[in-house]
Amino acid sequence: GDLPAYSYTPPYTDGMKLIEPEWFKWSQEKRNEEAKKLLAEAGYSADKPLTFNLLYNTSESHQRIAIAASSMWKKNLGVEAKLQNQEWKTMLDAMHTHNFDAVRYAWIADYDDAATFLNNFRTGDSENTSQYSNPAYDEALRNAAKASDTTARGKFYQQAEDLLGQDVPAIPVYHYVRTHLVKPWVGGFTPDKLGYYYTKDMYIKKH
Repeated sequence: GDLPAYSYTPPYTDGMKLIEPEWFKWSQEKRNEEAKKLLAEAGYSADKPLTFNLLYNTSESHQRIAIAASSMWKKNLGVEAKLQNQEWKTMLDAMHTHNFDAVRYAWIADYDDAATFLNNFRTGDSENTSQYSNPAYDEALRNAAKASDTTARGKFYQQAEDLLGQDVPAIPVYHYVRTHLVKPWVGGFTPDKLGYYYTKDMYIKKH
């Protein structure tokens, strides 16, 4: 049930009406062709393939995704992604010392607003693992913080997402979703995006 991602911010985040980029509707074949063009422009070819290490922390699901990604890159583009597995704390050390080529990472919101995701790419932010820096991006987030209403704030967040889409300091893969198994006679259960549920609001219906 997880959602394929075209943005860093999940589309169900409060105050966001994200615009899907054009490429999100492309076929896989068209995406592969565009990727080959970009690789050629960057100086890579069959004789000189792009090679890098893909770091991920120990987890069966993370391993499956890493294997799938490296396999797709190799098959479709000739890219050599060498898998590098580390325990969580060791990987965090590698991330914080920037001792990696590419790393699998995830972020879960602290609060229901795009800033909890987008702040991770501000210049100098402690969570800015990619060391991304773009003055226009920083300005968009400052403007969002000063916006007087949700609509205006959402427009600045969209500007920030557009810049991430152009510069690509990270490759969004998918957004988490929550799944619930609830008996039909449980009343007062309200799904919450942050996973907060209060049993004081719940009750058993007559059945």
